[in-house]
Amino acid sequence: MQPPLPDYLPNDTIDLVLPPTEQPGIDPRTVTLLADLLDLSVIHPEEWDEVDPAVRARLSTLKSQAAVLDALVALHLLTPFQADSVRDGAWGVLRLGQYRVLGLLGRGGMGVVYRAEHVHLRRDVAVKVFVNSDDTCPRLLRRFHAEARAAARLHHPNLIACLDAGRCPPQEPGGVARDYYVMELVNGHDLDGLVREHPLLPVPRVCDLFRQAAEGLAEAHRHGLIHRDIKPSNIMVTPDWKAKLLDFGLALHPYRRMTEPGTVLGTIGYMAPEQARDPHAVDARADLFSLGASMYWALTGRDPYPDTGSLIRDLQMRVTAPPLLVEQVRPELPEDLCALVNQLLATDPAARPASARGVALVLAGLCRWAPPVSDAPAPETAPKPNVVIVEDDAPLRSVLRRSLGDGFTVAEAGDGEALRELLHRQRFDLVALDVNLPGASGDQLIESIRGHAPDGARPMILLMSGVVPPESLGGMLEIGADDFLSKPFTPVEFRSRIRGLLVRKPGRATPAPGSVNLGDTPPPVGGHPGNAPGAASRIRTIAGLFAQMSREVLAFDHGYGERLERYVRALAAAVPDEGEYARLKDARFVDLLTAVAPLHDVGMIAVPPAIRQKPGALDEHERTVMQMHPVLGAEWMTATGATAPAEVSGLSLAAEVIRGHHERWDGAGYPDGLKGAAVPLAARVVALVSVYDVLRSRRPFRPALAHTAVLKKLVTESVGQFDPTLLAALERVAAQFEKISVT
Repeated sequence: MQPPLPDYLPNDTIDLVLPPTEQPGIDPRTVTLLADLLDLSVIHPEEWDEVDPAVRARLSTLKSQAAVLDALVALHLLTPFQADSVRDGAWGVLRLGQYRVLGLLGRGGMGVVYRAEHVHLRRDVAVKVFVNSDDTCPRLLRRFHAEARAAARLHHPNLIACLDAGRCPPQEPGGVARDYYVMELVNGHDLDGLVREHPLLPVPRVCDLFRQAAEGLAEAHRHGLIHRDIKPSNIMVTPDWKAKLLDFGLALHPYRRMTEPGTVLGTIGYMAPEQARDPHAVDARADLFSLGASMYWALTGRDPYPDTGSLIRDLQMRVTAPPLLVEQVRPELPEDLCALVNQLLATDPAARPASARGVALVLAGLCRWAPPVSDAPAPETAPKPNVVIVEDDAPLRSVLRRSLGDGFTVAEAGDGEALRELLHRQRFDLVALDVNLPGASGDQLIESIRGHAPDGARPMILLMSGVVPPESLGGMLEIGADDFLSKPFTPVEFRSRIRGLLVRKPGRATPAPGSVNLGDTPPPVGGHPGNAPGAASRIRTIAGLFAQMSREVLAFDHGYGERLERYVRALAAAVPDEGEYARLKDARFVDLLTAVAPLHDVGMIAVPPAIRQKPGALDEHERTVMQMHPVLGAEWMTATGATAPAEVSGLSLAAEVIRGHHERWDGAGYPDGLKGAAVPLAARVVALVSVYDVLRSRRPFRPALAHTAVLKKLVTESVGQFDPTLLAALERVAAQFEKISVT
């Protein structure tokens, strides 16, 4: 009686079960095939021995090579890649020294990367094999070996380790040798694919990934290696969110140049301007530019320098023009983070950060103030650090207060006496103290601050002065101050120094670098490190001026702006938290969007009243004039941003809304004919809520429509006009919209 097959062999793979009377004899070709696979250790002998003897016997009777290979794949003795290689006669690819090749991982300019396994240690690795041929340039082969040596010199958790290297002799007369080196195998995704799959990574996650990448880059720079090809596809991200830099194939080695004259080395979209001019004449700051460009991609999902299809044009853009500021693409991003990315992308290398290690430290600080990346709901309220600003210049006090934003409870004092009164009434975590106050010396005030609380509870002290030299300020650290700033300083510097001191405050846990928690010091309320303080409120001031004009010229009622804000917030709460719609879950983005929403029709002020107020249909000329109002309004906002750089993020969002709110989902809108997701999300939101409000509001030339009629018109009668995801959200909060419209 024929024994049954083991359970692990699928019944529908290959029909190996034959009646004894029909069982053919052993096929010598099959036996030879199996022997060759075992001799090369393509099939592990130990695994072959574990196969049921009856199955092995029946395998040897199969006449077809394809049937044998299919059965071996079904038994998990071969991978599909190995089976296909045997079918194609590519036996040479299956073994590289002590490594058996399991599958293809990728292809590059200088080699092919395979997944492999050490024959004896059974350790999975990645093997990069040089693409060799009879006419291979010797310099390319030397560069390949230099890459392996560069990787072997570096030992860092954020760099891919080189484990081994070798050369396989030709497999047949007239063949070519195969050079290879072996790397640790990293499971995960490269950053390029990760961002394409998840367009809006959490800001803390991006900060931490690039902190790790900067740490790895710093280690390479310490050994004198300039990577020269930092880009998203060369940053691997593991399932536990560890970042590792790949591919030192273009690395510039100290004391050695291996670049062919006239060639372009690197990836144009992420290449520093000086590298585009001359890849020889670069230093570590070129890698920092590329790191910033990759960070730009991770934060926005857009290349800082999009590919135009023309290499010459792309190179010219790289050398002559800076990219669009990151806050103009995503105005809700933290100000401190935007400042870092923009600094990394400076066209002048001298304007970039001094080192990769410095970048890592800045990002570590941002991570500390970022909210934890967690599925757990955030607490509704959290205590804020108490800070008092002591400064006799009232306008400067106001600027410093605004620079801290909503993440702190801030008090102000104009002199030493006011400070003492505050200290009697309240406990503070930090005092930002101008040492040049009238009627009080700096050392006296420091002593006064220290005397109001025991050492464990006393506030940290940050000294400020535009008169006292830095060395004298530094001397005051010995009498009880904790840090100092010399005026003038930027709001970012002030805010960063405050945070750094609060992390160091006794009794507060100091997180490890890269941590996304701040111990018992809460992160700033509002969600992100470096929220631009009062950005939405300052934009509302500008919006208020235009709103007054709109009421007088366009007959908008006084409640129009407030209703739009409430519509936007209701819609934002109802959209799914996925893809680009996740931006509508960001409190800062929603705040900015509600601030700029009332500006969407500001360009209508430029339309002649005869056209604007015409009750009937417009003729072709009138329609052309009318359709210019989004362009004009957007240009006004852009021009305003040029004169108010501090507000560029909010004004850029306003320009985006103004120009795009008449675009349609189906591409039939104006002025640019954008279609689908190419229409900015902010403009799509404002388009929907503004049309709802217009239809619900009485105008001089038409009555208001009922809520149900408006809903029907938007959802079922305006096919192709609005974003379907936003329409679905509107239906979910329709009752809320109705309540807003009648208040």
